[in-house]
Amino acid sequence: MDNQSHLASNIIEIYKKHGRAWTALRGQHLYEKGWLDQFLALLPQQAEILDLGCGSGKPIADYLIQQGHCIVGVDSSEVMIEMAQQNFPAHTWHLADMRAVQLDRAFQGILAWDSFFHLTPDDQRQMFAQFAECSATGTVLMFTSGPAAGEAIGEMFGDALYHASLSQDEYRGLLAVHGFEVLKMAAEDADCAGHTVWLVRRI
Repeated sequence: MDNQSHLASNIIEIYKKHGRAWTALRGQHLYEKGWLDQFLALLPQQAEILDLGCGSGKPIADYLIQQGHCIVGVDSSEVMIEMAQQNFPAHTWHLADMRAVQLDRAFQGILAWDSFFHLTPDDQRQMFAQFAECSATGTVLMFTSGPAAGEAIGEMFGDALYHASLSQDEYRGLLAVHGFEVLKMAAEDADCAGHTVWLVRRI
């Protein structure tokens, strides 16, 4: 497969350009609810959750907030962060790159849903240190990936949208090295719009 990782450098600009249109297209249907409920069941009440690639905060952060949790969102698209701040002014929203943001604190939950998989394979490998930096014993992390190693190019309003994945074995190895245990993993979950989901906990 030709390396198409140069397209990954366009991701931030694409979400800046199409943020409002994408948010409208995404809508409010919460097909992730089953996984979000499993994630939340592992957290204490009124947990502090770090949402990496939070977008506008709808519908995912909205659902977490409705369950009584406190959100710290990170996104590198100004328009997404503006929408999140407008939608949920009582919560904290950072305009920053998830690969480099320094929050100097640990969270009880970390979510990287439909965001982490836009990173190149090398950047994904580096993110596990970032996940560990933002976690403590018992922190629950949930992220989506591809089902197998490789790159895939999607499309958003005519722009090429980069996705990448490591192998399941490599993800398991990286998680173990950084102190996470896999609680549940499903590849191309038919009950979640074909998403490949990892639910793990810091030990």
